Order: sequence, then C-alpha cells, then structure tokens
Amino acid sequence: MAATLRLPPFPEASRRARAFITDFCRASGLPADVCETAALLVSELVTNAVIHGRTAATIEVHPPGDTLRVAVRDDDPNLPAVGESPPLSAEGGRGMVIVSHLASRWGVEPSNGGKAVWFELAVA
Repeated sequence: MAATLRLPPFPEASRRARAFITDFCRASGLPADVCETAALLVSELVTNAVIHGRTAATIEVHPPGDTLRVAVRDDDPNLPAVGESPPLSAEGGRGMVIVSHLASRWGVEPSNGGKAVWFELAVA
C-alpha cells in the first residue's frame, strides 16, 4: 500500500516533502544515497506543482522492491518539459533536467484534469 501526503500550495511544501520521503526511506531501510536522491527529486516535483501549477500536491510513495517509485499528483493539466539547462545565472528551470538525469526512470500520467509526475530509483 502506498504512503501519501497532501501538501497545500505553499513555499514550505518542498521542505515537508523532503522530510516525508526521507522518513519513509529510512523506515524502509533504504540506503542513504537512495534516500537523498529521492528527497531531492520529490522536492523538485513538488516545487513545480506549487510554483508553476499553483496547485496543491499529493505525494504517493510505494513500498520499495528493486525500485523506489514516487509520484507527485497535482491539478495542473500542463505537462512538464525537459529542456536545455538554463544559464548558470538563472534562479530556476533545472527541476526536470535534474529528475531526468538522476532518476532510473520517470514519466507523466495525465489524470482527472491534472497529472502525476513519477520517478523510480534503483534500490539494489
């Protein structure tokens, strides 16, 4: 069964998302590097939902087997895009680039006028 956390569209949502995933990963006995990467990636996805989508986000994390799967659902129908990395002077625009580089796999599933952006990390 998946663990879930619903976050309001406030700036502190990313911090709460990182804590939620870190606690889940540690309780599941996952390696520290997997926990750290999962916390970074979920933070990027929640930030996208809050900043770009201006919507609440729901995190779903599934019990790990060979992979850890995390999804962030929001009510914004616009799909994320992975573009070129912005200039070093830019304050943002790297979230999906980071996800695409660090996740074992990732994708987007449109649903009910919104979407779920998910990623998987290899555990073994």
